[in-house]
Amino acid sequence: MTALPIRAPEPADIIREPSLRRLLGAAIVGGLGVIAFSVAFGSYVAANMHTLPSSAAADARALLGSVPAIVALGVAHLILAAALAGRRESVRIVGAAISGLIAIAAAAAAAMTAVGVDPFAWSGSGHPSSAGVGILAITAILYGAAALLAGGATDE
Repeated sequence: MTALPIRAPEPADIIREPSLRRLLGAAIVGGLGVIAFSVAFGSYVAANMHTLPSSAAADARALLGSVPAIVALGVAHLILAAALAGRRESVRIVGAAISGLIAIAAAAAAAMTAVGVDPFAWSGSGHPSSAGVGILAITAILYGAAALLAGGATDE
């Protein structure tokens, strides 16, 4: 009886899937993008409510003007998440570097807010809130984790 020669797949023939670390980093950034989409949707709904008091309606209309920018931010997050989960190492490294830079910027904004300097002075609020420090610190931690998870060693 003759055995049929079965060729084992070469390493180049195997489709490599991204590691769990890379997928987790991409999921963090993609989740932040989904949050941006939900904020944009909520802003749109709030601005189109006809039962708002006049004082809240003016704020809702002002928020409605920022919906396109918030949607663009959400799309940018999804593109960044795809870059972090992608197969090309150069694109992944650039995505991880962008996530790291965002983490540094968020940490700097949190530090500025903690000492009483409003990094978003154009927003028109009087004194930065203490809740803003926590939100910016969590944002810095999430982006930093995404950069470290996705930008780590190669999957090989």
